[in-house]
Amino acid sequence: MLAGIAVVTLLLALTAFALRPSGSAAGDSRRSALRTTPDGVAGLYRAIARLGPPTAIRVTPLVDAEPLRGTLVMLQPVRRPSPREVHELLEWVRGGGTLIHAPRGASPILDSLGLVRRTFPESVDSAEAPAPGASSGPELDDGPFWSGDHPLTEGLPTARAARYAIAPDTASGATDEQDEADEDEEEDRPDEDEEPGPPPVPHHPLLLSAPDSAGHRWAVAVSIPLREGRIISFADAAPLSNRFAGEAPLAVLAVRAAIAWTSPGDSVFFDEFSQGLGASRSPARATVDFLIGTPAGRASLHLGVVVLLAFLCAGLRFGAPLAPAGGPRRSALEHVTALAAVYESAQARETAAVLMLGRLAHASHLPPPHDLAEAERLLGRLEKRTGRRRALRLIRRGLAASPVDLVQVARGIDNHTQRRHSA
Repeated sequence: MLAGIAVVTLLLALTAFALRPSGSAAGDSRRSALRTTPDGVAGLYRAIARLGPPTAIRVTPLVDAEPLRGTLVMLQPVRRPSPREVHELLEWVRGGGTLIHAPRGASPILDSLGLVRRTFPESVDSAEAPAPGASSGPELDDGPFWSGDHPLTEGLPTARAARYAIAPDTASGATDEQDEADEDEEEDRPDEDEEPGPPPVPHHPLLLSAPDSAGHRWAVAVSIPLREGRIISFADAAPLSNRFAGEAPLAVLAVRAAIAWTSPGDSVFFDEFSQGLGASRSPARATVDFLIGTPAGRASLHLGVVVLLAFLCAGLRFGAPLAPAGGPRRSALEHVTALAAVYESAQARETAAVLMLGRLAHASHLPPPHDLAEAERLLGRLEKRTGRRRALRLIRRGLAASPVDLVQVARGIDNHTQRRHSA
């Protein structure tokens, strides 16, 4: 049975190892600050805390919960924000908040700002690239890019190419040149002459920007000013993950942006609610979700049921059965009387005398005798050690009688023991 338990345990370990999250290739890849796996962003979380403002985890929704404050980091949210959440988030940014954001697929936040996230076009004009010898990464290889002209990118090495980029939504006819013109008009126009309707939102490429054949600027990281606040949007959060953070300039840019635009006394909050973690989620609920909603959990649950059925079918007894309770025990006097009757009926006086001398040997810390010869040697050793010959002579006289006089032997033992205690 123990071999069966060992086999089941080994199967559980092998299943958990085979189905473990393997980083950005895992099916449940999440940019969570609580994950130290390759797909998580725990490294970014700790880097900001070590070099700049304190960091914290936010597990509450964007609306109908505690107010937003400080800097919020939302990287490839698993929970798609609702239109109301997008509206509240943008209003918070306009009031002076800072959002560090990376979309997952189509982004309602970028859509609200007239921007779009797409696969980087292959028709990028790289003739003006200042670093033509830049090499692309082994997994992020889609074309030549270079750093933009911005204080946050100062001193950064030439970044590797990326798969995704951000640009104006060409379907709406918005271009970067039009964005800049609208921005200048917005600054020169007085408030009372402001026309209804929001102007196209200007955005400034920070890193990995290049124009395509149509003149549109594509960027992997952009700064989007909104009144008193700003949004730092990354086209892809993979360079910020633990797997690439050690070599990607975008990770340095994210740390610099969090430090530069977080007010003194505020914190940088990583939005874990959008990653599927809720404040009201109990440990029991999390356990049930794991056992039912993940391959490793379902495999563990099935193997556990098999082990339970194996135990029930085998009827394994844990320990030996208890012996039935006996009758009441007899007293010590009854035991001695019964034992004396047995010796008396067997005429075993010598055996009784030798057993009686065992008490004397125990009191003198000597080995007990097993026959009359050993009893005589015991008496000789006691005579040399104590010199009490009278008591020992009485014992010898009892042993020499025929039959053995047990009364004299007992009297001699008592005399020797009493004199020893009195001395």
